[in-house]
This record gives sequence, structure tokens and C-alpha cells, in this order.
Amino acid sequence: PNNKKSLKINMQDTEKKRIKDKARSTAGTIPITAADLDKKPIRVRKKSKAAPEEIPGDSKYKRHKVSKPESNYKQNSKLKTQNSAQLPWKRKDWQQTESEYSFGARPKNEKIINQRRSASQMFLNRESFGEQGELMLEALGASVKKRSEYDVTQGFHPYPGRFHPDLPKILLKQFPEGSTVFDPFMGGGTVLLEGLLWKHKVLGNDLNPIAKMVTRERCRWISEKNASRVWSALEDVRERVDIRSLAKKSVHRQNLSWLSHFHPPYLFVELLHWIDGIENLYSANERETLGAVFSSLIVKFSKKIFETSENTKQPSFPKGAVGKWMERKTQELLKNQLKLATKIPNTVPSIIWNENILELEGPEENSVNCTITSPPFPGTYDYLKLHELRMKWLDLSSNTMSSSEITNRNYSPGQWKQVFWVFMLKLRRWTAEDGLCYLVFGDWVERNKRVSGLEFTQKYADSIGWKVTGGASVQREMYDSELRKSFGKSGKWEHLLPLIHISDPRDQRGPRMPSSARKQKHFPLYATMIPHCPSPYSIFFTHIS
Repeated sequence: PNNKKSLKINMQDTEKKRIKDKARSTAGTIPITAADLDKKPIRVRKKSKAAPEEIPGDSKYKRHKVSKPESNYKQNSKLKTQNSAQLPWKRKDWQQTESEYSFGARPKNEKIINQRRSASQMFLNRESFGEQGELMLEALGASVKKRSEYDVTQGFHPYPGRFHPDLPKILLKQFPEGSTVFDPFMGGGTVLLEGLLWKHKVLGNDLNPIAKMVTRERCRWISEKNASRVWSALEDVRERVDIRSLAKKSVHRQNLSWLSHFHPPYLFVELLHWIDGIENLYSANERETLGAVFSSLIVKFSKKIFETSENTKQPSFPKGAVGKWMERKTQELLKNQLKLATKIPNTVPSIIWNENILELEGPEENSVNCTITSPPFPGTYDYLKLHELRMKWLDLSSNTMSSSEITNRNYSPGQWKQVFWVFMLKLRRWTAEDGLCYLVFGDWVERNKRVSGLEFTQKYADSIGWKVTGGASVQREMYDSELRKSFGKSGKWEHLLPLIHISDPRDQRGPRMPSSARKQKHFPLYATMIPHCPSPYSIFFTHIS
């Protein structure tokens, strides 16, 4: 009986549910008649905008501009610009961190460590000669004086062997505003930046792609709008890094196994995510600027003690240090680039080449008023070796530097003399008749004997149309016992030499090749420098003509 009773109740519930469903389905339906089928459907009209009020005096035939709706991409980019228009150091609630080492390894003592000075070696002895001797000595000795803080962007990005900023500053103050200044081996661009600050037209060249990147950022001045865009791009990269780090996303990159040997694992992963985010930015300008900031931190987070050292030491930075240093260095660079814009508002932008000096067409003939450079001589840095880590991280090709860089790796001392001769001839063609060329030269060792850069230049300068009018020399300190033995009692000296044009009508044979180069007979090198060159001597006549 209980089963029959429960079955009856279930059937009643089912019937009630069926009736309710039927009522719901027929509640909104309207019966259609035959007359209704002949009617056309009524179209739904869009809400029309109110007509613009007519302006008195406006022609009735004038077509009013219709504003099109902006795309999502433009709306997002505009929103980002509006949100990031207020730069962080200009916000009211922003505070500068007082501690220099708030997110890095703290020093053992509380003394603030200044930036490592460029050309900062102490000298033991000094001497000068000629009309500009005292001025040359002042410029060459600037590196040992107590340095004030770097002006504008001079302190951005380390670069081995660069000039102290006071050296070109002292030399350039004697030239009128608007002169053309050239550095064919510009390195970190110290000469070009000082030339811009003196409101000169500046030209530079270097075979090293790292030199081009550093010089471009040092000599770039920007508006607040462009600075906001760079900062907004930094925030985008930081957000991408955080998301991908939490998701443990992998980053595919060339030379991963080689690069991993130079960094601790946790810093290596952070560097990978940051360079991946920078390279995925849409705008080339922001990509270049943040890439240069990233390049300035590569050695800091590596096991190398400093740029030119082969000794290693495990870095002691905490997790997340890469992001905090990226923020700090970007902020520092943008502030200095904005400051540079206020100092040189109407200056012509710098012209930078990235070519082999022997193939460079370079400036126009007789257009350069002042050249300040330190040409590579035997015994100088091998910049490919020093910057190999950066070039691998930034995916820059090293083939050209490997085969064409003027170092002991590619040229013997005898071959270097021939390359130097061709370079000086080209430089003479580019220099104006009243122009000056300042060479910073050091001594070197050839066949276990010291070669004086001053005596070498004085001996052969007149054979290629130059004359040494004065100079200054300082004796540098040496820490390597083998080098001290090779240089002997005289020691190693560094020289700053001013050169001017000479034209001797008595010598119609053109410049002469140095006897040491003629004896070594490195003629094939000469023949490859100029196409269809029948003999090595014709190169000199070609350049002079």
C-alpha cells in the first residue's frame, strides 16, 4: 500500500510540472493571423545624434568634420600615456631613497663609494713643451684631480679606457660655438657629449656596436612626453616579468649555456626575463633606451669583479635586484636626458657611424675644425674580449670586430704602423686648413723594447702632412711586474699631442712610408685598402690628391 501511495504522489508532481512548463512557453506568444503575414517588419532605428548648432557666418556648404571612433589600440596607448604622464620623481607622494645600497650589497663601511673614474690612473712624473704645452698638461692631468659629479649623462654606462670628461672640456673651450668636432674612435662618446655642451656640431665613429649604443644614449636629449613613454614601457616590461616569473615561463635565447656561467642562477633567470620583455616592446626608441640600461647592469650582476678584470667573485645581490636597479638606472638616465635638453635646446643632433675606419667615407673634405681621439695602438684594450658578454646578451654580431678591430689580435706592430698612416692621411683630408688634431697616445712594447709614442709621432708626422706643435706627457703607474721589466727604467708614458696641417712645396713626392714598414714589406695590407691599387705607394698619392 505504501508503494502505491508514493507512486500516485510522483505522478501528480510530474503532471503539475508539465502544466507549468507549458504555461511558461505559451505566455509570451501572440497568435499570428493571415493579415499579419502581409505586413513588412518594422526596422529598428539607431538613435540619431543631435545636429550641431549653426555658427553665424558659417557657410551652409561647409562640410563638418565627422569624428571617427578610435581603435582599441589607440585608446589603450592614450590611456597609458595619460596615466604615466606624471614621472615618478615629479609626483608629490614620491620620495627618494636615502640609502645608496637599499637594494644591493651593502659595503662594509658606511662611506659612499663614488663612481669609478675614467682615465683615473695616477701619474709619477710629468713634462710639457711647445706653445700649448701647459694647456695640454692641464687637460692630461685632469684625471688625477678631485672630480666633481659627472655632468648630465657622462656617468651613464661603464666603458673601459674612456676619456675623463675634463680632457675634451679643456680643449674645446678654445673653439668658437658651432665648430665641427670629430672623434673617429669615439668609444663611450665623451668627446661628442662635451662638444654638444659647448654647442658644437659633433661627429663620431666606432667599429664597436656597444660604443654606438652608449654614445647614442649619452647624446640623446628628450622631452617629458618621451620620458613618460619610456617609463611606461619600463612598467609594462616589469609587469610582464612578474607574470611570467610567477607562471615559471621559459625563455628561449641563443648562447644560454655560455651566458649561464657568468651569473648566479637566480640573477640569470631575472636577466633572461628582463631582456625578453625589452625585446618584445613595440617602439624602437623605448627598446633602444631600456636595452642600453640593461647593458649597463650586465657586468654588475655577473661574477666579474669589474670591467677589465679576469678575476671572479660571487655577487651578493638579493632576489629582485635586477628589477630595482633597472628602475633606478632608467630614472637616472631620463632625468639626465631631460637636463641635457635644457642645456642644448637648439643644437644639431650628433652624427654617429659604426664602420671600419679604413672604409669610412666620413665627414666632408676640409670640414672638421677639431679632432680629439685616442687611436688604438699596440698594447691597448681588446674591446671584443671586454664586451663579449654584453654582445652575447644583446644578440649583437661580433664578426666585424673579430676580423677588423685594430688590435694585436689582427695586426702586428709593423702592420699597425701602415694602418695608422692611412688613417692619418684620411684625417688630414677631412680636417680644415686651420683645424687641429689632438692625439692621445701611449708607449708600447715592440720586440721586448719600449717604443715612445711621442718620438714615433714626431719622427713620422711630417711625412703625412702633419706637424707636432707641442704636447704634454705623464708617466703612468704600472702594477704588472712583467710590464715594468719590458718598459725598463723609463717607464710607461702617456702623451697628448696637438697636430696642425703643413704644406711643403719642396716635397712633391707626397708622403713617404716609414722605413720600418718598408723593411717589413707588408704590402698586401696596403693593396687591400683601396680597390685596384697597383702599388702600396700609390695609396699616399691618392689620399693627398
